[in-house]
Amino acid sequence: MRKEIYKEKEEEFKELAPILAKTFIQRWDLYARQLADGSYICIKEPLKFDHLNDHLCGKITLGAHVLDQKSHAKYIVFDADNEIYREYLSDLAIFLKIIAVPSYLEDSARGGHLWLFFSQPISGKKARLFGQGLARISNLTNVELFPKQDKLRHGPGSLIRMPFGVHRKTGGRYGFVNPSNQPLANSIFDQIQILCRPETVPVAFLEAMLNKTSNRRKATVRKGLDEPKKPLSVQIKDSISVYDFVGQYVELSPNGQGLCPFHDDQHASFSVDIEKNYWHCFAGCGGGSIIDFWMEWQDIDFKLAIKEMAERLL
Repeated sequence: MRKEIYKEKEEEFKELAPILAKTFIQRWDLYARQLADGSYICIKEPLKFDHLNDHLCGKITLGAHVLDQKSHAKYIVFDADNEIYREYLSDLAIFLKIIAVPSYLEDSARGGHLWLFFSQPISGKKARLFGQGLARISNLTNVELFPKQDKLRHGPGSLIRMPFGVHRKTGGRYGFVNPSNQPLANSIFDQIQILCRPETVPVAFLEAMLNKTSNRRKATVRKGLDEPKKPLSVQIKDSISVYDFVGQYVELSPNGQGLCPFHDDQHASFSVDIEKNYWHCFAGCGGGSIIDFWMEWQDIDFKLAIKEMAERLL
């Protein structure tokens, strides 16, 4: 993947930090910082412009939380983890350009990110519905969608690497490109100037995608409920593995370990048993099926969890 090292002077970054913040920052009450191994740690202290300056200078690398404190998003991001799926993002960017829907393609350490901005923040649920609709028509089955949550419950939610920072593991600084893989501009300064007022998804297209996705889900659920099949809870559990479902909300290692989203976890006490198909928190937050996870994640009862998951998965 393209690895660009831009050469702005440190003093030039100070005027860029407020522009970067206006476009990408959703929260100021805390921030996430990338560690040497590429993972992130949440720092529960206010984010400051000095942190953004250090990010642009390459001294630290920040993560951008995708939901604000009201569980609203002003953008969605598709994250491709390898070059094959990165090409899918390029194809989607080309398609969107043809139908006059702006998007911004960013290189990354392993693949790429595709950003789509909204004219005003929308709920995390609508943002995900919109992204899921795009993913379905573009066959993005192995590409992650951010935000990963409909709404915040027990933590700050999912995050993605803040653009223009130095990746701590690879040492690369990955900029934005057009669908033909040519740099959006030849310097960080010029790229941030372009992104200070990103073109946004047309409201009519956003609403059309939301209506289409919602109607499709309702029709699918009605069809499933009308057929004499297994109990609905069993259908839901059979529709996706615990590892694949939980992995949309918790960053899991290949063997199923991760930080528990239900408490302030510092020791990776959350685990998915891939063979037996259940999750468990060794710190006492519970465990079970994907339904149990959704009940805890959304803080809802079994009946509502079944309803919501049927709409999502069936």
